[in-house]
Amino acid sequence: MSSIEIIKPDPDYKSYRYLQLQNGIRVMLISNVKPGETIEPLDDNQNGVNDEIESQGSHEEVPEFDLRKSAAALAVHVGSFSDPKEAQGLAHFLEHMVFMGSEKYPRENDFDDYVCHRDGSLNAFTDGDYTTFYFEIQRNYFKEALDRFAQFFISPLLRKDCVDRELEAVDSEFELSKVSESCRLSHLITQLSKADSPYASFMCGNRISLKEIPDSAGTNIYELLRKFQCHYYNASLMTLAIESKDTLDSLETLVEGIFSSVPNREYKAPDFSIHVNPFPASVYKKLYKVVPIKETTTLHFVWSLPPMRSHYRSAALKFLSTIFGYEGKGSLLAFLRKKNLAMYLYAGCSNDCLYDNDMTALFEITIGLSDLSRSNPTQASLVTYVFSFLRMLRDSANFSLANPSDEGTPWGDRSFASLIPEFQQIWAATFRFQEPMEPHVEVQSIALALRLYPPEEVIAAGKIMFEGDLKTYVEIVNLLKPETAIMAVMLPEYKAEAAKDINCKQFLKERWYGIRYAVEDLSEQDFAKWNSTEALPDFHLPEVNPFVITKFDLLPRAEDNALPREVNLGALQKFGELWHQQRTKYNIPVTHMYVELSSDVMQTPKDVVVVGLWMQAFNKRLLTLLYSATEANYEFTVNTISRGIGISVAGFTEKHFLLYRKIISLLKKPLIADNDEDSLITEESFSVLKESMRQSASNKLLNPKKLNGHIKKYFRLADRHIAEDSMNALESLTLSDILEFVPRFLSRLYIRMFGFGNLTANDALNYFEYTQSTLRPTEVAILKPYVKANIPPGINRIRVKNFNKIDVNMSLTLLNPLVNTPTSDLQTEVLCDLFAGILNEPAFAYLRTTETLGYDVKLGRWYLSNSTCQSGISVCVQSQANKFDCNFVAGRMYAFWYRIVPQIIFNLKEESFETAVEAEIASNMTEEATMDVESDRVKREVFSICHEFERRYKYIAILKRLKLSDLQEFYRNTFYDFDKQPSIMIQVCLNYKNE
Repeated sequence: MSSIEIIKPDPDYKSYRYLQLQNGIRVMLISNVKPGETIEPLDDNQNGVNDEIESQGSHEEVPEFDLRKSAAALAVHVGSFSDPKEAQGLAHFLEHMVFMGSEKYPRENDFDDYVCHRDGSLNAFTDGDYTTFYFEIQRNYFKEALDRFAQFFISPLLRKDCVDRELEAVDSEFELSKVSESCRLSHLITQLSKADSPYASFMCGNRISLKEIPDSAGTNIYELLRKFQCHYYNASLMTLAIESKDTLDSLETLVEGIFSSVPNREYKAPDFSIHVNPFPASVYKKLYKVVPIKETTTLHFVWSLPPMRSHYRSAALKFLSTIFGYEGKGSLLAFLRKKNLAMYLYAGCSNDCLYDNDMTALFEITIGLSDLSRSNPTQASLVTYVFSFLRMLRDSANFSLANPSDEGTPWGDRSFASLIPEFQQIWAATFRFQEPMEPHVEVQSIALALRLYPPEEVIAAGKIMFEGDLKTYVEIVNLLKPETAIMAVMLPEYKAEAAKDINCKQFLKERWYGIRYAVEDLSEQDFAKWNSTEALPDFHLPEVNPFVITKFDLLPRAEDNALPREVNLGALQKFGELWHQQRTKYNIPVTHMYVELSSDVMQTPKDVVVVGLWMQAFNKRLLTLLYSATEANYEFTVNTISRGIGISVAGFTEKHFLLYRKIISLLKKPLIADNDEDSLITEESFSVLKESMRQSASNKLLNPKKLNGHIKKYFRLADRHIAEDSMNALESLTLSDILEFVPRFLSRLYIRMFGFGNLTANDALNYFEYTQSTLRPTEVAILKPYVKANIPPGINRIRVKNFNKIDVNMSLTLLNPLVNTPTSDLQTEVLCDLFAGILNEPAFAYLRTTETLGYDVKLGRWYLSNSTCQSGISVCVQSQANKFDCNFVAGRMYAFWYRIVPQIIFNLKEESFETAVEAEIASNMTEEATMDVESDRVKREVFSICHEFERRYKYIAILKRLKLSDLQEFYRNTFYDFDKQPSIMIQVCLNYKNE
């Protein structure tokens, strides 16, 4: 046991203890008992959550929402980099197989069933050098759940009869990732590495790599799986984090009693540092032309840096990512946007092992190309601009190193040295007031962090700058040169070229993902030009941040409001409504303001498209002007909602109103100014934004799951527009349409606002008054009620062909609306929630595990809070057309809904019903751990047309008096009444055999 002082944020009330078990497992214990709380210890005679529920008093008393879930995460320090060459994806496959029972609990899916029926959840994921397993559950079930969890690492069965089924799940997961552009490009980069490097691993695996290839070579995949598990899944390669509402002493006893039996076979973790610098020289000085799946237009620069994990105290990669990713004045993106050459820019090093490991750290710049920058000459200019910006950074960095006391450089008023204290101050303030994470998130984070950092730094590492290191920053910037960059461009026009190249002579074909790409040598003249290019005068380091916070005052806790209240607007009442909830219980000086600007002029598909394009232009300008606020931990979004514009602003209270005023004032400014630089939109930028919007809409239609979701929305609301109508409206849209529409929209508004957090009712009123006086609507919008879609009783079907002919994924949804909702009777909603909670795990077990239809299977309740308040149940399956016919998948979904569900509900045992009710009660009584969680829930109620601020109180009261017969009667009168109940099967699929 080690008594350590964890570096943690001020609001973090939790207690921590680090220890190492005798078998070598390193453990972080986390007690989330609050100061002054008393807690009964866990024992073997558990009574569900009943003890804690009963402690709240009688049914009539107001309950305290103070239940806290318990959670555990275990990280095994081995992942896909250790896959044997003859079975790529083995580590990922083992992650799936581990959950298939243990010697002590042999029933397949026993753990899933136990956790999910008790208001819990579980998952696992595999990365390059680790595999993580985690779960969360209500506290009184934690001890037994933890024992079941530990058995996967003590004596897993790795059942042979599960191999083929779980292999199908892995293959389905691969097919889903196969159409992700980011997954494809990341994988392609790994395949450019040296052939003998672990970096070249096919991390996901599929049926070919895990069955066909091993079978053809005479390799027994099951024996290989067991050998891999025995070799690497041992205590010395594990870190564990557990969190519960228990004392540290109790948690230590619990962990020692359960996890000490995990075997330690003394194997060491693989040393990947011997494979440092995984890329051969031959991959550089080339342009990789990559064929996208969708209409993706991106330019990528990737540098393979030395491993950077040891530089975490200086936050070197975070420091440089902040400079590269800056979008304000003087930045690369602001310049490219001004020239209408780029839509977005991302820069930095991802936290996953593919980008940050012991072999290398990949630093990447990704630029979303505009329609103007897709031609070869323009691309060449854009590349030159990138290296001109890098020249400015290198020169500024080297000047700062030589003159560390200078605040500025010949290239601007800031220096690298002057940025260090500013970034340090901002990140320190952000960390100081970081709220405690949800238990399942925290245990994952800490279990992984224990691999890399000292125990006392596992929370702070990666979030703060412990110490500045100008020399390291400069060294890294000097490595970012043209000749050491892997350059790739992804354009839709390459599809036609690749299609003609059927023998793959020019456009090669990658083995696993089938990525088509061409390799073009870049000339020495190109590199000579890029290396000699001068820094443009437009480029400089970020200006002094005006949003740096110095005041952290909190309003009195005694004046907190348990529920939101409507504020009297006086003469302004006709223009809208204002809700307010002062909330400082989280001890953070943060304010949230949510706004809905609704207008009755937004009626047609064309109107929706106009607002969408207006918001694109608005946000582009907004980020150039106010990006420094995001660096100071302010968050703001301005986007399209069903009848207008939604605005959300959150961050430290001191400069919150300042930021809000700037956003609102920009909304009112003329779209076209006297000069193009100050204009929100121009003829040229309009064309660029219009094409960008078309690409975005096309990409959604090319994704079967998103297309299915779009159709689902269409069949739930009567006035919803279909995508084709929006695409046609976009095609004919002109700049004059926007110039005419925006003033008309702003002239007829209904304003709804909700202020939450560290602000008074008078403060909130100031926000509303400023909004109304700045936008100055002349009339109040008259908003008609939403209308439910009228779906006929019985089974309805719609099939839409997948627009992407090479995507084998298909998406099916069985949509079941409750025809008698909305209703003032909350019991219907409660019963629908309970019904979904009971069926969630059986749906997963039958459709995913037994029928192996696909990796992504869900059953859940939906509720249209912002429109009709209708409820219903959806069953969703993502499957593959190269394995199953679409009709077969639909048939299995029908079998579950119409044959299995009645058996489950009408044969449900009282004990199972009580467990389900307890889980629902516990879910509603679980403490909202952060301000974000509570504000998001209350915001949904404020903006709902049928808001109920005491919903949780009333849900709990209803749940406590429910009987099994109530649930069965609800089912009998709704979903089971097949003659009256409407349902619609939405299928997005490819006729695979006929294509």
